[in-house]
Amino acid sequence: MAQKFGKYRLHDCVNQGGITEIWLATDEYENVVAVRRLRRRVLKQSNAPKLFKAGLNVLRKLPPHPNVVRYINHGKAEGLPFMVLEFIQGANLKELLLRDHDHLVDNVADVIIQAADGINHLHDHGWMHLDIKPENLMISLNGHVSLLDFDTAQKIPRKPKQFSRAAGTPSCMPPEQLKNEKIDQRADIYAFGATIYELLTHRKPFSGRTPDEAIRNQLDENFPVKPANHINPEVPIALSQLILRCLAHSPDQRYPNMTILNAQLHTILGVQQVPVTLNGMPPPMMVPAAIPA
Repeated sequence: MAQKFGKYRLHDCVNQGGITEIWLATDEYENVVAVRRLRRRVLKQSNAPKLFKAGLNVLRKLPPHPNVVRYINHGKAEGLPFMVLEFIQGANLKELLLRDHDHLVDNVADVIIQAADGINHLHDHGWMHLDIKPENLMISLNGHVSLLDFDTAQKIPRKPKQFSRAAGTPSCMPPEQLKNEKIDQRADIYAFGATIYELLTHRKPFSGRTPDEAIRNQLDENFPVKPANHINPEVPIALSQLILRCLAHSPDQRYPNMTILNAQLHTILGVQQVPVTLNGMPPPMMVPAAIPA
């Protein structure tokens, strides 16, 4: 049974994170929306309300883009801050990877391009996300990709800057972010590389028998990341090389910005038709890719 929350009716809690929960809801005009609200148990945590407010401010200021979740409204009800977003019927990329979903095989090139377009839009307007990962890419039932969760986002500094805390998800964080050193937008480029590596191979780029060993490998500049096309032969060599550059240990060896990366990505996925799959099985569609080297 739906519960009243301000001027919204909450029908189903579709996701819970560490500090927020997301509800399928309807407004006073019966429009279907998503209500993302702070969890009551974290209200008194010093950083939780601050993170929530920071993410809200980014979404409010960011011009609309097809590959960024759409902001609608915000407010406070029953003592809980909330934001109202478009409701996306689908699943996040992590969930689809765990299911080995055919939907991804059908749309893998589109997923990569749309994810890059969303991040590029964010960077173009002066923000870096700092938590790019499969869980923060929502895939709708028709294959549309939306970038989510801007709580950890920061303004892109004019030169690399050290922030007060290392935000993000360790397996997608570059070495400088893991060590809480100075960072800039190239941290997102690394995380994007880690995300599409996992999309194409079903593995994380830095292996380890334990999470601690994986992090040690991530911090080791001499650790050999296995090229994506060595795991999945259907990945074009040029795309595999692009991913490795994104994952470079030193930020100076990565793409300098998302615009250059995105332009090269569009070129790689737009020159000729060759198959790209997620698991080496024959693909149900042809995906544009570059001529192999």
